[in-house]
Amino acid sequence: EVASDELFLNGLERLAHSIRDASSGTERLLTVAALLRAAATARTVRSRVEVLLADAVAEPLSKLHELADVRDRLYAAKSWRTVRDAWSVKDLAEAAAREESGEAVRRECIEGAFELADTFEEAITALTKALLAVTFKTKRRGDSLGRRLNRVLAASTGAISSSHKPVGEKAGTEISRLLDVGFRETGLPESPKVQTAVVEHVATLTHAIVRADFSYGGRAETYQALSVVKRWFHKQDWLEICKSSEAVARVRDDVRKALTLLAGAGKTDDLLRASLATAAGSREEADKICRKVATEHPGIPDDARNWLAGVSRRMQTASTVESQERAVDEVLAELLVEMTRLSAASEIVRSDVLQDVSIVLPQCEHALSRLTGMADAMANKLNLAVKWRSLRVRGSVGEEVEFSPVEHRFMSDGIPTRRVRLLSPVVERLSEDGVPRVVLKAAVEPNPDQQERTAGASA
Repeated sequence: EVASDELFLNGLERLAHSIRDASSGTERLLTVAALLRAAATARTVRSRVEVLLADAVAEPLSKLHELADVRDRLYAAKSWRTVRDAWSVKDLAEAAAREESGEAVRRECIEGAFELADTFEEAITALTKALLAVTFKTKRRGDSLGRRLNRVLAASTGAISSSHKPVGEKAGTEISRLLDVGFRETGLPESPKVQTAVVEHVATLTHAIVRADFSYGGRAETYQALSVVKRWFHKQDWLEICKSSEAVARVRDDVRKALTLLAGAGKTDDLLRASLATAAGSREEADKICRKVATEHPGIPDDARNWLAGVSRRMQTASTVESQERAVDEVLAELLVEMTRLSAASEIVRSDVLQDVSIVLPQCEHALSRLTGMADAMANKLNLAVKWRSLRVRGSVGEEVEFSPVEHRFMSDGIPTRRVRLLSPVVERLSEDGVPRVVLKAAVEPNPDQQERTAGASA
């Protein structure tokens, strides 16, 4: 009934106008809080109050901590939603950092800071500076900072999850700077409960950043804050935390996915792998995860797979390369000999068999002709590879030559003779210095006539 009374509405207008004439920042804050409290109580006047505030708040409001009542602080903080220019990111961050007991006030300020900032990084940087400026007059200042930090990080995680702003290049770095500089000043938290809570909140916020933009999952600096808190614990204690913490497990999965994508593109990143070791609890645990990735994803290029599996890259010395090339040459030489035989057989089929087949079995002529064509095509391609490797054939099948153990190998048992007959040619490679080197020895058999003469002389 009161909300529809004209006198009440006029009173709201006079109250709004007084914002301009208020003699102190506290009076302005109280007036803004009163108007927004009225709007929250009577929804029928909400739109009218928003219009009045937009016109009345021409200058930024003052420090929120100057209001003693927590509800007044909450309503005054909500003014950023109505008048964007009422607060700066810096002032809202400062209010969030200095807030003692009003968690709703803190959340409202942090949500406003993230919404008013251009990037998450800007809001996190402002919160970092604000927290570093807070003085804790307690015996355990590290515990006090840890508790305050946990509340700020929890509210920041919620703000990031509900916002669609860009992350910014150094969001993870700013969080690590807060941890490093802040606790260097106050000392580490003495309470194990506070320490583990900081780990949980740091991991949760880190995961929220990666969820907001997965491209940041592939950047080692995103996980720097977790590396900072890792140094608070002994090796075994940190391993136990990583095994039991669901928040850290989510970060570990983020790094694993990023490494999988990176390796799939044939790339490696030692810093990102170190981040996996942090989230896994130890380097050994990280190695297990990497080996599993290498096994489960067959499409990863060999170099990246070896890196994941922990296989050291072989140093390819000149002798190693030469040995590999020699093995390739031997295979090519064997193929060349077999292809020479196949080409000879193909020529016989083409010149002597095809004509008869076309008369007796005309339905087979096309298939046989196609086979000879395929043999010729394969021979041409093999000849290209042979030419690239500077291979050549010496000698012809049936030729009688002087036996040389360097160039010949016997294919059957018998009495060795000075003269032999070639069953296959010698394959040699012309080296860069012009000196030929035997790649494949020729298969030979004793010359029958020479063998008979040798046998008679022996008898």
